[in-house]
Amino acid sequence: MKKRIIYFGTTLLLLFVLPQQKADAQIIDLINQAIIKAINAIDIKVQQVQNQTIMLQNAEKQLENKMSLGNLNDISGWLDKEKNLYADYYNELQQVKTVIADFNEVKRITTQQAQLVSEYKSAYSLFKQDKHFSSDEIGYMGQVYSGILQESVRNLDEVLLAVNSFGTQMSDAERLLLVHQASGGIQKNLNDLRQFNNNNTQVAMQRAKDQNDLQSIRALYGIQ
Repeated sequence: MKKRIIYFGTTLLLLFVLPQQKADAQIIDLINQAIIKAINAIDIKVQQVQNQTIMLQNAEKQLENKMSLGNLNDISGWLDKEKNLYADYYNELQQVKTVIADFNEVKRITTQQAQLVSEYKSAYSLFKQDKHFSSDEIGYMGQVYSGILQESVRNLDEVLLAVNSFGTQMSDAERLLLVHQASGGIQKNLNDLRQFNNNNTQVAMQRAKDQNDLQSIRALYGIQ
């Protein structure tokens, strides 16, 4: 918790101390780093699960061979020994589907986060080219974007907490709740961003001086 407080405190400090554009760049850099960490952590865990699954498959083959070659007494003794040896692996195999489902959800979240950053960059760049907005209005847009980006960083931090919780005391239910909360949060961030972009585009079109001006605006934003 202390690390997270320091982390967010640093993000907020950047917003007040650095120029707006540089502060946004710092936030985006934090987001990109977090996405990379999340995806790497996911890939490592999935590889571990796959390796354990292979071990279980090998154990099952040994059991089949033993059953085909030995007598009932031998099989009974072998089963008792292997049951103890592979108990942990069988328990983990029961969780494989849940683990993979969690990781698929996390990957979907990181994809959404990357999409949010991409759409922010594209829209803000276009709005700054649009002469129908004043410098003050562009500055206000930057503040709104910074707020959305900050909130998305907080949601992504929750995802990283969930990813790093495997092997800790956090239960599957707690981890799943954390992932779903973060997923809902980032989806809301993306929806807010798109709504804000759409509103700004509508304002620009309403300010068109004539039909030619309107066509130029539509061309700028790629509106058919």
